[in-house]
Amino acid sequence: MTKALLLALSALVLTANAYGQDIELQSSVMWQPLAAGDAFVYPPGIPAVLRKSDPSRSFKIEQYFSVPVASDQLVPHVAGSWPRRDEGDLDFDASTDRWRNQFVSVGRPTCEAGKDDFGYRCVLDLTVNQQTPAGTIGISVGARVGGMEFTHPNSIFWVIIPEEDAKTHIRPKKHGINDESAMAVGSSMMAAVAAEMELTEVRKHVVRISLGGNFSLGSGFLTRDITPVLKLFKPEALDTGIPGEFPLYVVTAAHLFPMAYSYGPMGDGEWRPGDAESEPFPFRDGFCYDLYVNGQRIEQAAVLLARNVESDIALLQIRRPALAMVAQALGVANADAVKGLTFGDRVLDPDGADTPKVVLGYPAVLQGELVQRVGKLARDEYPTDDTSNFGPLGKFKLNAMDPFATDLAEPGMSGGPIIDDAGHVVGVTIERPNDTNSLIALDLTSIQGVGQGYALDEKRCMLRFNPFDRILTLVKRDPTCDYGRFGSPRQFSQLWGEWTIQEVLGFAPDGDEEAPAPRPVATTANFMTGGRQTPTNGHSIINGHAIINGHTIINGHTIIRSNVLVVDRENLDSINDRELRDGFKLNPDSFRNFLPKGVRILRQEGGDAPNAPPPGQLIVATRNKGFESRFVPVYSIREFAIWLQMNARSDDYSQLMCFTGTSCDR
Repeated sequence: MTKALLLALSALVLTANAYGQDIELQSSVMWQPLAAGDAFVYPPGIPAVLRKSDPSRSFKIEQYFSVPVASDQLVPHVAGSWPRRDEGDLDFDASTDRWRNQFVSVGRPTCEAGKDDFGYRCVLDLTVNQQTPAGTIGISVGARVGGMEFTHPNSIFWVIIPEEDAKTHIRPKKHGINDESAMAVGSSMMAAVAAEMELTEVRKHVVRISLGGNFSLGSGFLTRDITPVLKLFKPEALDTGIPGEFPLYVVTAAHLFPMAYSYGPMGDGEWRPGDAESEPFPFRDGFCYDLYVNGQRIEQAAVLLARNVESDIALLQIRRPALAMVAQALGVANADAVKGLTFGDRVLDPDGADTPKVVLGYPAVLQGELVQRVGKLARDEYPTDDTSNFGPLGKFKLNAMDPFATDLAEPGMSGGPIIDDAGHVVGVTIERPNDTNSLIALDLTSIQGVGQGYALDEKRCMLRFNPFDRILTLVKRDPTCDYGRFGSPRQFSQLWGEWTIQEVLGFAPDGDEEAPAPRPVATTANFMTGGRQTPTNGHSIINGHAIINGHTIINGHTIIRSNVLVVDRENLDSINDRELRDGFKLNPDSFRNFLPKGVRILRQEGGDAPNAPPPGQLIVATRNKGFESRFVPVYSIREFAIWLQMNARSDDYSQLMCFTGTSCDR
């Protein structure tokens, strides 16, 4: 079946004081010149894919601003698949005006003083060398304004170098409801539950989040009381909110919003200190989002206030001008009458039972229609480890009562609430396993057992996971440090020192020879924020699609004929032939499915792992010391991280890993 993907590039309005004027980012796109004279184009969120054999290995990032921008204001940041050693650092070469290491080089941005029909043009280029290891390279372009650096969401791009040599390892399918009796019971139960649960008021408070109207990101829900989730966010982030006696918030999934590589002010998409409503600063409106509330679109309704990427939870706050419109959409007298949803305190019922849960969200393909579906808790794996989430919160899995029915979760439903039989929120939808009709949700009732959900001193104690380039960083340089156990029910000791690990991806088989057993419904498609398609480790991030509805400008020309463009794998050839101009086309490899081929340890400093292998080797399988004689394929970076913490202190640690090019059948 098709991996539907609606691409996105909005005309983005960003407020800032640059040269005393407001600045707007009119267009941002990456493109790749090809040897034959054509070129691949990658709107924000669509990853470039570069095979080892591809001769054309340079990319250009082209941006248009509404006011002049100095070249030295733009700062590129690059993170890649190479070991984190001195020779991996990018140094500036004044003779070529480029930053470079042995794997990549980046040119200094050049900006034109003159304005064309679309604005003031700035361009930089990235070149990837032939010997660059398989993995994902991320590049973001920040802007220096007033001594601070800011990054817009559409100034972040990725290049996937797929691993083409290592064997594809498929985890045996073991989850889900498949027998006919369970399906029959499930179908009748689902109908009964749907009939009994009247959630009209709850449904009104579930919102669709978009950027620029058509750039659909995902779902969320309105709430007044964020006390249950406060410990997941740094206090200074919450202090930057919009003043008011009775604020209104949206809770959603953090992976809707991409991460920059600067990690500086606004580097991860949050407000700087001050009043987020009234203080101007760069790229402001790039962090303001439209909301669809009870079917009504409210422009620039909410600002991104804070997020915890590892736990995959984010907070938006409703802006003051939008409060009255939200109240009107909900049919109440004024903003103070908006109650919002409340949080439940348990997933299981007091008697140990588990009543079915309702999943609410906005599938992107339905273009604004809210759906209500019913799932049953997988009690035998509660809390579940079948997740790619690294946060301290527990996770739970819901199985569709009828696995042959409509998908329990679809693209666009990330961030939507999971509702119990009392109408309370007990979870947030974040992802789905690829092999069953099920979903994974954050267990918001488990927050009470979390001491602190963020790092106080990131140089001495930190867990950071970027879901886009699949890089995990662990830091423990303080005996009191507790960076968490990923919400896993398994017990293990944390690693000392600093560790950087990347999940390495390769193409999923197009044929049936190695592919997993087909699911009754849907596909193994991987969806990401607003078209930010990211391959995941056996899971699909289930947010919305995006739409190319703004300018995609290259060399002063728009290259897309239609105002709105919907693309999937089946119509890609037609889109390339009929809709794109001037020899530009979308790369078919960007629309392929990916699977993990292994992991690389990119850095290990000051750790307590004897006999560690050299950094950068591709690890394709592992085994546990003492009770496993055969290697087990690496299924996910999270599973590997748990394995590492259980085995890294072993004397024969390096003998417990199998590397590419060696036999893993011992």
